This record gives sequence, structure tokens and C-alpha cells, in this order.
Amino acid sequence: MEIIIAIASKIGECLVTPIGTEFGYLIHYHSNLESLRGEIKKLFDKKDGVQGWVDAAQRNGENIKPDVQSWLKNVNDMIQKVSHFEDEINKKRRCVHRWSLSRKAYKITQHVLQLQNKGTFENMAHPAPPRKIWSTFKEGFKDFKSRMAKINEVIEGLKREEVRLIGICGMGGVGKTTMVKEIITRLAELNLFGEIVMATVSQSPSVKTIQSEIAGQIGLKLDEDPESVRALKLYGRLTEIKRILIVLDDVWTELDFKAIGLPYEHTNKGCKILLTSRNLEVCNEMRSQQIIEVRTLTTEESQELFREMVGESFDDPDLHSTPKDVVKECGGLPIAIVTVGKALENKKKHAWEDALNQLRNSNPVNIPGVDSKVYSSIKLSYDGLESDEARSCLLLCCLFPEDYNIRIEYLVRYGWGRGYFSSIVTLEDARNRVHSLVDQLKRRFLLLDGGRSETTKMHDIVRDVAISIASRDPHRFLVRSHAENKEWPNLATYDTISLVGDLEIPVGCPKLELLQTMNGRFSKGSMDIICDAMKELKVLALVGMAMKDLGSSRSPGVLKNLRTLILDGSNLDGMSTDVIGSLENLEILSFRDCFYMCELPREIGRLKQLRLLDTTNCMNLKVIPHGIFSGLSRLEELYMMGSFDKWDLGTGREDKRMASISEVMSLSHHLKVLTIQMPPNVIHLLPKDIVLKSPTIKFAIGSTEMFSKMFSEMTTYAFRNSLIIDEGDARELESQAVRLLLKKSEDLFLCKVKNFSVLTDLDQEGFQDLKYLTLERCPNTEYLANGTSVTQQTPFPHIQSASQLPNSFLTNLRFLRLFNCDVLKYAFSLSAARNLVQLEELDIGDCDQMEEIVSKQGREHENEADIISFNKLTKLSLCHLPSLVGFFQANKLYSNQEETTPRIEHQSAGIFEKAIFPSKCISWFPSLEEVELSDMEFEGVLFDLKIHIVMDGQTSPTCPQLRKLKISECSFTHLWKNIPSGFQGFQNLRYLELRRCYGLEYVFSHLIASELLNLEEVKIGGCRDMETIVRITEENEEEATKDMILFPKLNRFDLIGLPRLTSLCPAGSTFQWSSTKDMRVEECQKLKTLGAVIPQRKKLENKSEKDSTSHDFSTSPTRSSNWCPDGCGCIPYSRPNAQRPIEILPRPINQEVTPTNLEDSNDDDNLEYLIVLGCNSMEVIFQLKGPEHEESSHSVEAFKKLRHLGLVRLPSLMCVWETGSSQPMFTGSSFGNLKLLRVYSCNQLKYLFSSSIVKLLASVEDIKVGKCEQMEEIVAAEEEAGEIITLPKVKSIELGNLPKLKYFCGEAYTLKLPSLELLKVINVQDLRPFDSKLVDTHNPRLQVKPAFRQEWTRTRVYRTITPLGDVGCHSEIG
Repeated sequence: MEIIIAIASKIGECLVTPIGTEFGYLIHYHSNLESLRGEIKKLFDKKDGVQGWVDAAQRNGENIKPDVQSWLKNVNDMIQKVSHFEDEINKKRRCVHRWSLSRKAYKITQHVLQLQNKGTFENMAHPAPPRKIWSTFKEGFKDFKSRMAKINEVIEGLKREEVRLIGICGMGGVGKTTMVKEIITRLAELNLFGEIVMATVSQSPSVKTIQSEIAGQIGLKLDEDPESVRALKLYGRLTEIKRILIVLDDVWTELDFKAIGLPYEHTNKGCKILLTSRNLEVCNEMRSQQIIEVRTLTTEESQELFREMVGESFDDPDLHSTPKDVVKECGGLPIAIVTVGKALENKKKHAWEDALNQLRNSNPVNIPGVDSKVYSSIKLSYDGLESDEARSCLLLCCLFPEDYNIRIEYLVRYGWGRGYFSSIVTLEDARNRVHSLVDQLKRRFLLLDGGRSETTKMHDIVRDVAISIASRDPHRFLVRSHAENKEWPNLATYDTISLVGDLEIPVGCPKLELLQTMNGRFSKGSMDIICDAMKELKVLALVGMAMKDLGSSRSPGVLKNLRTLILDGSNLDGMSTDVIGSLENLEILSFRDCFYMCELPREIGRLKQLRLLDTTNCMNLKVIPHGIFSGLSRLEELYMMGSFDKWDLGTGREDKRMASISEVMSLSHHLKVLTIQMPPNVIHLLPKDIVLKSPTIKFAIGSTEMFSKMFSEMTTYAFRNSLIIDEGDARELESQAVRLLLKKSEDLFLCKVKNFSVLTDLDQEGFQDLKYLTLERCPNTEYLANGTSVTQQTPFPHIQSASQLPNSFLTNLRFLRLFNCDVLKYAFSLSAARNLVQLEELDIGDCDQMEEIVSKQGREHENEADIISFNKLTKLSLCHLPSLVGFFQANKLYSNQEETTPRIEHQSAGIFEKAIFPSKCISWFPSLEEVELSDMEFEGVLFDLKIHIVMDGQTSPTCPQLRKLKISECSFTHLWKNIPSGFQGFQNLRYLELRRCYGLEYVFSHLIASELLNLEEVKIGGCRDMETIVRITEENEEEATKDMILFPKLNRFDLIGLPRLTSLCPAGSTFQWSSTKDMRVEECQKLKTLGAVIPQRKKLENKSEKDSTSHDFSTSPTRSSNWCPDGCGCIPYSRPNAQRPIEILPRPINQEVTPTNLEDSNDDDNLEYLIVLGCNSMEVIFQLKGPEHEESSHSVEAFKKLRHLGLVRLPSLMCVWETGSSQPMFTGSSFGNLKLLRVYSCNQLKYLFSSSIVKLLASVEDIKVGKCEQMEEIVAAEEEAGEIITLPKVKSIELGNLPKLKYFCGEAYTLKLPSLELLKVINVQDLRPFDSKLVDTHNPRLQVKPAFRQEWTRTRVYRTITPLGDVGCHSEIG
């Protein structure tokens, strides 16, 4: 009985508890809704905070961590869910629904709380990955026949498994480095390696430098550890990369890979090395398995290159054979041809003859590795420079190490110290002169572009020649590296010495004027040697030196001629610098990048002649004693960005006070350049009486907290006038100096500046000089300018507010960025927009109240919109503008528009579409190249094309220069709508990306798609409503042609996560997806086939047939020839010349593909990579359909370039290749390049190849098939028995989890696999082992391939994870 009672009691508890819970939902209906309302508000706040950090990280170029992105996405999904729930509540007001609604509110609240708890992150982002090395290369490679043969030889060598190291050798200047860069670029396109890195070794290799170059390219941070420790770290990281190519350029001696940390030979089979050297023996010493010798250009190639350099002069009859004779003297060396050619460009006959005479009679000194012809050609270019200044500038460049990014500012400061600019008065003028000289030397190809801003480089051959020239009278330069290990020559006559590495300061240099030491150790007593032995010294540069202190001179004033002292990057702490105070004639003093310097030496205050002081990026500089700047009466330039910001505001004790802004700005009229850093919310505290005495001052004043791109640019020397105000009140910016800074700013960043509603409040003259403007989190800014309204209040009460917009308002503005300005309703009025004739980039985001970008205001007439044109706007970015109704909203209908010139054409009267680009303003953007939209819930159209412009009787094209369209997290009904008859536009669009865009059922209408002749890359993903890519719309159905090839230049095509996609284009249009190089189709569950393909036949139409084809686009094609009646989902046959006629293409457009050249240029069979994954309805991949009027037995060639094929998780796939007696046959070289085949989880697939297909697979090397439950054989029989089928290059076959597989191929065939090395069979119960019928064991190739083996496993114990390799998918085979 007690047991029964206990059981009953327990049952009662189990029943009562849930009943109570369910009843509670009804009781707590209101409280549950209130709880949800409160928690979702907290979630909103947390989301805004996280989003703020994310935005800041993205501005700094960092990558957001996946967990943060996932959390934000989940929050957005939750917000959407709650929004739908609110709608549900409003629809279900009756009490009967309260229980379910309360229960749902409670459940949602729990999920909201979970999201809140997960929304705390220690780090939200990490630095972006380093740029790929090939992205920094410039175009310009000449594909000469002699060069292309060598390039192909290298690439084919790298493809071979057994080749680990290839050497490229040739004399200096022959073009090895240029060739290697082209090889890297081509390898990147082929995707042969996961990573490609490149390091320049040079004649004096530095292990640390090589380690740092390689580490930087793979995102590895190496600390200042010993070389051996760094080597271990580098080795560990490199061995983690499965396929990597390491390029070592300019190798002079054998390298110790272990010391550097490079894996080689057996340590990492995925690592290959490509090196270049001037010395064949070096390639041999390093055991290169393949050595490619690069010889000089042929006579024809040399003349072609030279003709490109000198232009029409090459064929000038007055010069007779002189140009060809000059080319001959250049010896076929590209660097000689280029430098001599540039020197003779536009020169007269006497200059040519003189050049030829010099080349023939030159007798250069012997330079190791430099041919005499190269020397004489570069010497000729040097001698031909117009001025001594240019020659001196070039020789200064040879003081720096090989492949060094030479700061142009060093050339300025060295040249000033040496007195090269005798006629120049100011440093700013000298800087302009040097930049001009560098540009001139680049044009002569004596200098190259540097790898960083404001730097240049010197080709190592040019450097060698320059050192040779500079080492002789009258220059007498000595350039020495610690690796050269030579004795010192007699230094008595040298006037310039450069030392790189650990070299002692030489003695006995009485004539020395310039001493540069780099990356070495400045030992104690070195300064005494300099003071004693180098009394004529004018320039002393100690760059990147390890030093305890600078030392103090025993003889004050001995370096009385020293004008320039550079201490950049040295670990100087600012103490023990007494010697500085004795340098009475010092004019330039630089401490840039001295990170350890904490205090600016007081002795600087005694330098009465000082013109330039630089402490840029001295991040630990915290102390500058008060009064230092007061004595610098001749100071012209002060650079302090990224360093001291503890400016005195006059509130501390006299003896503890720091330097003040007043002290700096009270300097004489000489001050021309000022870059300083200030903490937030300080600029308004500047004394009101501060003035800038020099009206032409160049300035950069920034905030400590604003580490933006603008901030980094302010640390350069060619900066724009820049001002960052971080936190402040516009009413307090009253000082004369601040007003002048605002007025003269070219780059202005206002962050958290309150109490100004209109930008003109800050400068009544309209910011005439402003080029770059950023407003961020300015809480009271309503608009930038209102052209007609009188501003009632102004931050400057003593100034009357302008009643109308200044004519010069923002007339020079190039870049505008508006972010998080919460009350900003529009950016410009119509009259203000008229002024933006220079605007190039517009970026607006997170302005919740913004309704329009341009708005008609006050007394403005709507006709003003007809004369607005953003002629130079190339990029437009819009992000999260929830109130936006369009770029511009017209306030009336256009049906009664008067006819003017240009004439407005429209289809019909009525209310126009809600559109980002309404038809009224679609013509404003003739130069727009890039549009990016993100997080825009816009229930309307992107481009409304209802109105278009007609100029002089011809239709003006719409957005003719648009190249990139990127849209993510947006909702639109259409991208293009209301397309008028005869529309033209968007012909230059190259790139289209749609990510998670809702509401779109298709991407292109048929008429828009027909315009996109240059489209190269399409990426569409996560668009849940997408049904097709191209659609014939009802409004244009009559104009739709049934004879058109779409997207002839498409190079990449991605369709990912499109659950409703059923076709790619309408029946009757030819979408040549086989012309795409790289195609991925993933998670498109309703797509049954990619479409039928009819490529070009081998038999071409004769010329008479082509010529007889009409170009009349309005003529309908005959259905019997080109119309596919069964609506197969895509592709009927279409002749390439049946394109839109050339007569109707717009003339202003730089059309790269036109109907006249499309016939010859279009290759409709480019597909190399094809991945199809997770498409549940896919039934066939390669489908052929021929024209109905032709016999069905004809044969075609297709997919000749296909290399990688991956088919994964296609449960409805019946066959890969659809062939048969009623269909065309693949023949010839079809699939002849296929190397890698992966097929997984295709459970309806009964066989992989037909016997006719398998014969075509001449190049296939790797076959992996797994988890195909119905597969019975790999090769299906379809022809006569007894046939021999050979797969000559197959090395590996892996078969796994194929329960019905009995044969690789039926007994009717003999399959020969002469190259097979590995057969792996896992959990295939009934397949018999391969025997001699399948593996030709008598083939001699097997005798040298002992790796052949069979691995046979019948159980599930042995599991192998098999990647799809280069095609990028993963799956299991067992």
C-alpha cells in the first residue's frame, strides 16, 4: 500500500508541475511581454556597443573574429524574430491566444538572455592577413617568346612531384627578377601552392632580414630573438603549410637553409624553392634539380622593347640605322635597353649619334657580375641627366643597402647637409625639388617605385654602376657592408662613406663630409673618433644603431660644419646627449622612430640655426621641458606626430611645466611645417591669443586616440594640411589659430564635436581648401549645407551667419565620410550638391535619420536637379541607413516635363519606384566605378531606369564606367527595374557580389544581362528568395531576343546557398557557363542541372557565312536553328556573331568586348575548376543538346581546360556525363586536361564514366570516389567487348564505402594503368583486387616506380579523411 501511495504521489507531482507551469503562462501574459521588451532593449544596447568596436576594428584594417560575426548575426536574426512576433501579437488580440503568446514570449526571452551572456568578448578582431606578394607587383611584363619558354619550363618543373629546387641564373640586368614575378603571378592563378613567399637575399645576405621578409608574408611575428630561435619558429610555421613555394631572389653564395629556418628535401615535401642568381655555380652548389639559364633578348625582341621606349624615333628615316646600332650596343639586356631608350626619348639626331659613339667607346672599370655593355648603357643614362642635382641624388641612393626602401626624405636631408641646393632657401622647396628629381630618375628607369609610401628603390645593377661611378673622382664614395670582409683602403681622399652592419667607425678621414652607419653598434668612444678625425663632416646619419648614449664631445664646437644629424631608429633614450648642444651650425635634427627616447634633450634649445626637428613615432617621449622651443628662432619644420602629447596648458608649477602649444606657435615667421599630436577634448583650451604667423603654414594636428588611416598619413612628409578634432564643442572653437586651421584644412576629421548643425557654421567661407572630410558621431549635425535657409545660430556669435551658401563651398572636396551622425537627415541641398564637382568618394553609414543624400530644400527649384552631375565620383558606399528613401527624391511627377536639351524620356506618368538610385538622378554618375551597399533594409529598387537621357538624338548610357557592385545584408525587390526601350548602360561592370540579399527573385533582367559584355566575376550567396539568375520580365518580353550569348567574359561564377534556385537563365538564351574559369555551385537544393552546353565545333563556319550574317539586332532568329523548344533550364546553341550590332553601342564607352571582336576573342571553353556541392535536386552535370535541324550523331569538343572536378552530396545525381545515341558525343580533346576528380555522397549514381568518356581522360592523375551507395562500376560498358582502355597518367585511385561496387570496369574491357602508384580500397565488399589485366606490370615505367602498392581494407576500422585539394571541398571516403 505504501508503495502504491508513493507511486501515486510521484505521478501527482509529475502532473501538477507542468500544469502549473502551463497555467502560469496565462497568468503572466503581460509580465512576460514586458520582460521580453526589457531584455531585447538590453540586447540592442549590447549590440550597439559590440558593433562600435567592430566598426573601429574594420577601419583599422583588422579581421573580425568568427564568434563575433556569428553573435552579431544571431542578434540580427533574433531582432527579426522578435519583430515577427510583435506582428503576431497585433494580429492575435483575442484572449484565446494569450497562453501561446505568453509561452512564446517566455521562450524568446530565454534565448535573448543567452545571447546577452554570450555577447562579451575579450578580443573582437585580429590583424588582417598580410597581402599576397603578387598583389604588389606592377604589370608590364613583356611576353617575349624567349621568356615565355623559360617561364613555362619553370612552371612545369614545379608541377613535378620530385622537383624540390629550381635555379634561374643569368647575368645582371637580364630580367631574372621580372621573370620570377611573372612566374609567381601565373602560379597564383593556377593555384598550385597554398602560399607563395619571396625574399631578396642580395650580395650581403642578412639572415634576420630574410627571416623577417618570409615571416611577414605568412603572418608570423618574429620577436627580436637570436637568429637560431627565430629559425626554429619560422621552420615550425613553414612546415605547417602543406604546399608552399619560397622564392629567393638574387642569391650570390650558397645559403644555409637550416640557419634561416627553411624546410627542404625530406623535411617537408610540400615545400619547393625557386632561386635566382647571377652565378651558375651557386645554383649547382645549392643542388638545384633543374637550372634554367636566362639569356639576353633576341635582336627582334630587343628592337621591339627599344621601340616601345623611344616611340616613333626608332623609325625616323633621318636616323638611318642609328637606333638599331644603339640597340645592338645594349647587348640584348632589358635593363640596358630600357635605360638607354628612356635617355634618348624625343632626342634629336646629334644626341643619338653622340650616344652611339659613347656606347662604342666606353671603357668601364671591371664590376663583378656587370657586363661592360650594361655599365656603358647605364653610365650613358647617368651622364645624360640634365643637372648635377639629379646626378647627386642618384649617387646618394647607392649609399643604402640592396633592395632597400630608400626614404626620399633622407635624400632631402642629406642633400641639404651637403649643400646640393645652393639656390634654394627653404627646406620645403628643397623637398619639392628632390621629389621632382626622383620622379625624373624613375622616368629614366634609374630608380624604381619603393615598397612603401614616400620611398624609392634602386635596381641592384644600377646600384653597382652608381657605386663604381661614385667611387672615382670627383666623388670618392665608399660603400661597405660587414659581409664583404675587406681591408680598408686609404680613406684620406674619400668624402662620403656608408657602412652597413657591425663595422667600426674608420679613422683617417680628414675630407669626409657624409658618414652614414646603419644597423650596427655605435660603441663608446665612437663620437670622439668622429669629432677628432672628421672635422669637415656635414652629414652624420646613425640609422638603426644600437647605442647606450650619443656621448659628449671633449672639444665643444669641433663639428662646426655639421648641418644634418640623423638618429632614426636608434635605441637612444635622450640622456647623455651633451654633444648635441655643441653643434652650433646644426640645421636638421631627427630622432624619428627612437622608441626608447623618453625625454627631449634640453641641449636642443641652444641650437639657434636649427631648421628642422623630427620626433615622429617616438612613442615613449613623455617629457619636453618648458622653454626648449623658444630659442629655436629659425625653426621651419617641426614633426611630432605619434610622440609627445602632454602639452602644457598653463595650469602647472613653473618648474614642472612642459612645453606648450603657445611656445610652438609663437615661433618666428619661419615656421612652415607643423605636425603635433594632442589628446582628445583639448584643442578648445588653447589660449585665445595664439596666432599662426605664417599664412602658408603646412600642418597636421591629430588626436592621440584616432589611429585611423588619416593618422598614419600624417606621419609622412608629403602630407596634406590635416586636422583631427576628437571631442569638443563647436561653440568653444573661437581662437584665431583654430579658425585658421579649420579654414586651411585639406583633411578634416571631426569626431564627437557637438553644437553645430551645419558645416558652414565652422567656416563661413565654405572650406575652400578641404579635400577630405570625415564626420563621425557629431550628435547635432542635421546637414552639411543648406543652400537657402538662414542659419539662426552659429558657434561664433560675433560673426553673422551667411544667408546663402558660399559659391566656393566644398568645391575642392574629394572624399566625404559620414558615420554615426544620428540626426543627420540629408547631406546636401540641391544647390550645395552643384558644388561637388571634384567629389571622388562618398561613404555614409549608421546615420539612422538620413532620408536622402541630396534633398530639395526651401526655395530651391526642382529643375536644379537637371544640372547636377557628380562627374568625378568613382566610389559610393552606403551602410545601415534605415530611414533612407533614395539618393534624391523628386517632389513631383514628370509626365508634364517640358522638352529640353538634354531631353528627358519616360515610359509613362505615375509615381516612380522607391529606389536607391531614382530615375531622376540616375544620370548624375557618369564616372561611378564602384558601389558598395551593406545592411540596407530597403523595400524597393536599386536602379530605377524609368527616365534616361537623350543627347543629340542618341541615348546617353547609364553608369557607363561602373565596374564593381557589391551588396550584402540588404533587401531589394529588384536591382534594375523599369528598363526603357533601347536602354544602354552598365557595359563596363566587371564584378558583382550579392551576399544575404532578401526579396530578390532574380539578378538580371534579360535586357540588363545583354549589356554586361565585360562581366568577369559573379558571386551570389545566401539569397534565400533567388529563383533564377537571368529572367525575361513582362515589361520587356517583346524585346527579348532568343539568340544571345550572355556574359562572354565571365571568369568566376559562385552560386552558394540559394535554396530556391531552379535555373540559371531562361530557355532560349545561351549562358556560356563553360566559358567560366572557376565555378562553384553549393547548397542550391532545387537546381537540377547546370544547363545544356553546346561549345564551338571543330569545323568553323567559313568567312562568307560570317559575312552574310546580318547585324540587325531587331531581326528575330529562326526557331529551327537556334531556339531550344524544350526549355531545358538554360542553354541552346547560339552562334557567337549573333550579338548586339556595333552600331548601337555607345561611343563614349571604352568598350573592351564588342560584337566585332567577340567572334575572334571569345573562348567559350575556359572552365578549369568546377565544384558542385549540396544540391539535392541536381540530376546531371555535363549535358549536351544539339540544334534540332542537325543530325544527332555529330561530335563536339568541350571542357578542354577543365582540371579539377568535385561533386559532393548530390543525392539525386543520376549521371555526371549525359551521353547516348540521341545526343552529341564528346570527342577530341574534351576533358583532356582533367587531373583531379572527387565524387562523394552521390547515392543515385550507378557509374562514373562511360567507356567513351574514359578514353578522353588522358591527363587524369587522381581519382577519389566515396559513399556512393548505388555505384556498381566506375566505367560503364557501352561499346564492343574486348576493348583496351588506357588511363596513362593515373597515379592514385581511392575507393571507399561503395557497397554495390563490383567492377572498376566490366569484364568486357581491359583497363591499363601504366602510371598507377597507389590503389586504396576501403570498405568495398565485393570488388575484386586489381590484377595484371588492370595494371600493366610489364610496362617499363613501373620498374622505376616501386611505390606501387594496394591497400585493401574490408572493415570500417581504417578511415581516411580525404581533402578535395585545390578545389577546396572536404569529405570522407570511408
